[in-house]
Amino acid sequence: MESKERAMAGKLNKRVVLLILLVVAMVIGYLAVASRGDEAQSGRKLEKVRVQAGWLLNGEFAQVCTAINRGFYKDEGLDVELIPGGPSGANFIVATNALAQDDSIDIAIDGDIIPLLRGKGVEDESKQLKLKAFAAFWKENPYGFFVRKDSGINSIEDFTKKKSDGSTVKLGLTADAVVQDAIAKDQEISVDDLNIVRVGFDATPLLTNEVDILGGYWTTQAYELEKANLDYKFISSGEISGFDQPSMVAIASEKTLKNRSEMLNKWMKATVKGAEGVIDNPELAAKEIRDKRCGGPLFDEKQELWMIKKSIPLLKQDRIGQINKKQIENFSKAYYGIDQIERAPAFNELVDMSVLNSNR
Repeated sequence: MESKERAMAGKLNKRVVLLILLVVAMVIGYLAVASRGDEAQSGRKLEKVRVQAGWLLNGEFAQVCTAINRGFYKDEGLDVELIPGGPSGANFIVATNALAQDDSIDIAIDGDIIPLLRGKGVEDESKQLKLKAFAAFWKENPYGFFVRKDSGINSIEDFTKKKSDGSTVKLGLTADAVVQDAIAKDQEISVDDLNIVRVGFDATPLLTNEVDILGGYWTTQAYELEKANLDYKFISSGEISGFDQPSMVAIASEKTLKNRSEMLNKWMKATVKGAEGVIDNPELAAKEIRDKRCGGPLFDEKQELWMIKKSIPLLKQDRIGQINKKQIENFSKAYYGIDQIERAPAFNELVDMSVLNSNR
C-alpha cells in the first residue's frame, strides 16, 4: 500500500514539474515575443546614421554627444553612431576624406573647410569631391597664435618684430602648416621674413621659451597653458585678411543630400536640440562626453567642461548651424591666393543650404 502511494506521489510530482516547466516555457516565449516587439518599435525602425568626427570625441562634439545621450536622435527615428577621427596609430583620420572614401559614412564633422576646399579646388571636374557642407556649428575657427601676455606681441603685424638681441621673434608652427603663406601675403612680406620653428602639437615650446609665438588651437593648447598658470594672449587666425572661417562643419555627399534629405533634416533638428542642451547645462554635457558612445570614461570631465564653456560663445545661438556665405567665399579666395588650390570654388559648389533652410 505504501509503495502504491509513493508511486502516485511520484507521478504527481512529475506532473507538477512538467506544469512548472510548461509555465516557464510560456513565460520565456512571451518575453521573447515582447522583446522582439519592443525591438521592432525601437531599434529595428531606427535609421542607422554613421557620423565621422574630424578629431577625438571630446567637447568639440558635445552637441552630437548630448543628442545621443538624451535620445534626441532616437526621437527622430535615427540610430546615430559617432566615430572618432584625428590621430589613429600611424594615420590621421580627416573626416571629409573619410566620408569621400567610405560609403558607409553618412555625415562628416570636420574642424574646418580646408579638406573640402582641397577636394573641390581642382581643375579636373572628374577628380572633385562630390561632397558639400550643409551646416557649421561654430562661427569661428579656434586656430590662432598664443603669445605671452607681456611679450609685446599684440597682433599679426608684430610677427616680424625684433627682439632686444636683434633677432626676429620665433613663430612655432607644425610641419603641415600653410598659415605662414597667408601671414606673408597679408603683411606684404616674404615668408623668409618670418622666423619659423617647426614644433609638435602641444604647448611645450611656448612654456619652455623655445618660441615666442605658438600656432595652435585654444580648444587644446590653451588648456595646457592655463594648467601651467601661463598668462597668455590669443591672436585669432581670423585677423589675417580673408582667413576667417567656420568650424565644426557638417558635410554630406551630394548623393545623400539628394536622396536622404529627410534623414539629414532629422539629424539637424536633433543636433540643434543637443546644442541647446549643451548651452543650458554644460556641466551635464561634460559628463555625457564620458559616455562610451562618445569620448569614453578616460576623458577628463574637468577639461571637457572647460572646452565646452569656451566654445559656447562660438555657437550662433539664434540659428545654430548657420553658414555665413561671405565668410566661405572670402576664405575660398584667400586659400587660392596662397596657391594651395588650383581654383577658388564658388559658394554653391561648397555648400548646400537646403537642410538649414528646411530647419528654420
